[in-house]
Amino acid sequence: MKILFVCHGNICRSTMAQSVMQNLSEKAGLAGRLSIDSRATHEDEIGEPPYYETVRVLKQNGVPVTPHKATLITQKDFDNSDLILIMDDENLRTLKRKFGAEAKFDEKVKFLLEFSDSPRGKIIADPYYTRDFERCYEDVSSSCAGLLERLKQIL
Repeated sequence: MKILFVCHGNICRSTMAQSVMQNLSEKAGLAGRLSIDSRATHEDEIGEPPYYETVRVLKQNGVPVTPHKATLITQKDFDNSDLILIMDDENLRTLKRKFGAEAKFDEKVKFLLEFSDSPRGKIIADPYYTRDFERCYEDVSSSCAGLLERLKQIL
C-alpha cells in the first residue's frame, strides 16, 4: 500500500508524518507492506531538507529522520498513491484544484488528524508559523498510530 503525506512545503508536517509512520510501521513489522512518502502542494521549499525544528522534535522523541528533500506532488504521485493524507483545508483546496476531477479523489484524500482521537478537529496547524512543533508532533504521532491500527486490520 502506498501512503503519501502532503502539506504546504513538505519540510515540517508531511515529512514529520513520513518519519513517524515509517518508524511505527517498522516496529509493527509492516514496513515491507507499506510505501511511505511525502510531498508539497506548493513550490516554496522544493529541494530543501526537513526544517531544523522538525528534525529536533523527531530526534527528541526517538524517531529516526527519514532522509528527504521537499518535493512537489505530481499527477503520477496522485495516481500511484492508495491513500493521501493532508494536514489542513488549504491542502485540500490545492489538491482539489489539481486533481479534484480524478476518480476516487474522495476515497484517496483524507485528513491525517481524522485517524486520531484528538478533540482538535481535523486540522494539524503548520508549526512553521505557530512555532509549536511539540503540539504538531503530538497530533502527527497520535494520528499515525491510529492509522497504523486501521491498516493492521486490512493488511
